[in-house]
Amino acid sequence: MRYRSVAAVLAMLAASCGTAPPAGTDWEAATSTSARDAALSECDEQVDMRMQLRGYPRQPSPETPQYRYREAFFDKCMRDKGYEPG
Repeated sequence: MRYRSVAAVLAMLAASCGTAPPAGTDWEAATSTSARDAALSECDEQVDMRMQLRGYPRQPSPETPQYRYREAFFDKCMRDKGYEPG
């Protein structure tokens, strides 16, 4: 009996899945956001995650070594995206 209900649920899920993409997947760039701003935002998020995974504070104070680590991680991320410091 239990297997029949699981099979019925799977059949309903398969039937409800269509071939059309879900609504809202057509992405357009905002006119006020430049590519550099998007890269800055992405790198900031990536560096936050990296700092958190290493057990460092996300926004360390400038007197700590973690502040220099954050700067180095951010610089590398931006270079990887094709932007040179300056």
